[in-house]
Amino acid sequence: MNSTLVFGGTFDPVHRGHIESVCAVARLLGDVDVYLVPCQIPAHRPVPAASPEARLKMLQLAVANQDRIFVDDCELRREGTSYTVDTLLGYRQRVGESGRLLFLMGRDSWVTLSSWHRWEALTDLAHLLILERPGTDQDSPDVLRKWLKTRQVQDPEEMMNSSSGKVCFLSLDQIDVSASGLREAIAKGSSIEGNVNPLVMNYIRQHNLYTGASLENKVRGKRMEH
Repeated sequence: MNSTLVFGGTFDPVHRGHIESVCAVARLLGDVDVYLVPCQIPAHRPVPAASPEARLKMLQLAVANQDRIFVDDCELRREGTSYTVDTLLGYRQRVGESGRLLFLMGRDSWVTLSSWHRWEALTDLAHLLILERPGTDQDSPDVLRKWLKTRQVQDPEEMMNSSSGKVCFLSLDQIDVSASGLREAIAKGSSIEGNVNPLVMNYIRQHNLYTGASLENKVRGKRMEH
């Protein structure tokens, strides 16, 4: 049976760590379609520095030559805060009651899960894959450890016989790169070559993204709105 894997985020900007991680997970799972979902208004992060249109375009450029990896703008088209439970509800309707649906998230997001909107409903809709990340060794809060007891499996293969309901932690080789680090490097005029797709890097340069001038213009624009 085909699987659907959803990976959300601000992608501000999308980098090699994002793409190589989802590719590695896709290889592990086998027959899977991957959907990258850029967030409109994050519930637990600052407002993205780049516009929704720019982040969408960068994602499209980053996966232009990737098989079975798609960009879905469903959260950008939805008004208000981008809640994962709403996104997964939409995907559940799309794949049907018996379709296998998985949601990929990093451990840094996992440890905050109990503060998410309707977080306990997530496994009613999908399996959760938690990707360990370089430099992240936070323990799971007690409420999540208790919640895991009836849901955690040790191998993603144990998810393949059901449509949702399980949680699995994955340790894969990953690049130690972060979007915030890339934004800081660009603002300082440092090179980000090798950490982002060349097409994405050219787009950032052409549109003057993440530079001191672009951030100052964004702040000025917000002041004018008030």
